[in-house]
Amino acid sequence: MTKQLINNKTVLICLIIITTIVILGILAPYIAPYDPNKVRIVRKYAAMSSQHWLGCDHLGRDILSRLLYGIRSTLFLSLLTMIITIVVGSLIGLISGYQRGKLDECIMRLCDIMLSFPSQVMILAIVGVLGVGIENVIIANIVVKWAWYSRMIRSSVIKYSRKNYILFSRAIGAPHSFIICRHLLPNVMSELVVLATLDTGWVILNISALSFIGLGVQAPTAEWGLMLSEAKNVMTQHPMQMVYPGIAILIVVAAFNMLGDCLRDILDPKDKKHE
Repeated sequence: MTKQLINNKTVLICLIIITTIVILGILAPYIAPYDPNKVRIVRKYAAMSSQHWLGCDHLGRDILSRLLYGIRSTLFLSLLTMIITIVVGSLIGLISGYQRGKLDECIMRLCDIMLSFPSQVMILAIVGVLGVGIENVIIANIVVKWAWYSRMIRSSVIKYSRKNYILFSRAIGAPHSFIICRHLLPNVMSELVVLATLDTGWVILNISALSFIGLGVQAPTAEWGLMLSEAKNVMTQHPMQMVYPGIAILIVVAAFNMLGDCLRDILDPKDKKHE
């Protein structure tokens, strides 16, 4: 019970952190003190003050404003990527696991091919072919991850397809759509939520890393990885330029990872048997 209580509290804290950051991103145009892209050279590397709480960057842009707007570029684009990946991967996995046969074999062999390539190399290759830009980064992440989700969902569907209530539904001639939506999808949803939560941090790091090396979000758009890239040349003279976006990425990724770990412990039936 103590472990379960700790997990519940951790989930609550992580949800509060993530929800707060999402709200700040939505309200960024209203609460950001300055235009994040407005250049003020006279304020170059301005220190923290009552006017600029976190100071200014190399172009005199307010760092706090860019951090708030960066939530949209970093977190929101990551969530969009995960939603599309989950929909595509889950749909293919459900069809593959439920239908089986030759269709299942073809899909699984395609998944084997996709999963045989290192994910980071695959992403760089796709972005290199399609060109620089956040749209291509999102496409690359989806292409790399859908196969993994399809395989996981397929395994869960096959496991639950042997349950008596699903066999009974098939025996009485229930529509396939009813069986999938009413029985299979609710059963795999908990596993899907855990996997998606853990992977969101991975996607955030990917988008930030690609923006850092110039392949993702392009200037002057505010994005945390891009802010790190712009600050790396003055890391020794003005270290706080890198600290703020770095801490932002750390907090968000840690919150999603801890949330996923705790949800896995809470929803895992094996753990419940031992309690």
